Amino acid sequence: MTKKIFNSNQFNSLFSMHNKVVAIFGGTGKLGEEFAKTLSNYGAKVYVLDIKNKTKKNNETFYLKCDVQKQSSINSAFKNILKKEKKIDVVIYNVYSKPNNYYKSFENYQLKTWKKVIDSNLTGAFLVSQTAIRRFIKDKIKGNIIFLSSTYGVVGPDPSIYEGLKPRKNIYGGRFALNTPAAYSSTKSGLIGLSKYIATNFGKFNIRSNVLSPGGVYDYQEKIFVKKYKNKVPLKRMAHWSDYNGAILFLASDASRYMTGSNLIIDGGWTSW
Repeated sequence: MTKKIFNSNQFNSLFSMHNKVVAIFGGTGKLGEEFAKTLSNYGAKVYVLDIKNKTKKNNETFYLKCDVQKQSSINSAFKNILKKEKKIDVVIYNVYSKPNNYYKSFENYQLKTWKKVIDSNLTGAFLVSQTAIRRFIKDKIKGNIIFLSSTYGVVGPDPSIYEGLKPRKNIYGGRFALNTPAAYSSTKSGLIGLSKYIATNFGKFNIRSNVLSPGGVYDYQEKIFVKKYKNKVPLKRMAHWSDYNGAILFLASDASRYMTGSNLIIDGGWTSW
């Protein structure tokens, strides 16, 4: 019987991002920075696009300003990348908007706040993916779109973990205690539906679309919240920002080349109950 020998080069090539151009929309946050660093380390040329940032460069990572609520801004971002790189292989949508009064109770939630969240989290995803797909088809690129959803795009939030929290201890600011608004859950579930639509309608063009759904990340939240959250996780801890690096590399690379229309849930077992 012939003994199989592990070929590390073959293994590494599966996850190689060499000659891949990646655009991360909403990429200046802690999670986006982890993604950019990981994909860059595996050979990708990464463009981080965000409404907050001015243009700058860091090795193989480039930062461009982009407002996903404006088609003209999205078009400009794509134009700037394509002018330099001639192609885009992977688009990651990681936009997460928290406008004023974001944490207000459902009964008193303002329509203007709801619309702002929808416009950034979901409508922006539609505009970015629509623009990307047009380019993928035109350039005959085996395009890859990845949406960042959440466990709360899969299951409803547990209100018990937010009971007793104080507005002044909400590390994200504002006048209200930490919670998960309906606008967040609605947009995150909408991204899963959008991804499946893209998968079934554009697979014939070799375009893939998948979702990464992370669980809660420890970010120095109020201690009572952290304790309650950890008690609901089978692994008994919140995530670290780096816990999703392997997942994004898998989804962005050829290691997932036969995967589309799927939702990769990385949550320490939260949704297993």
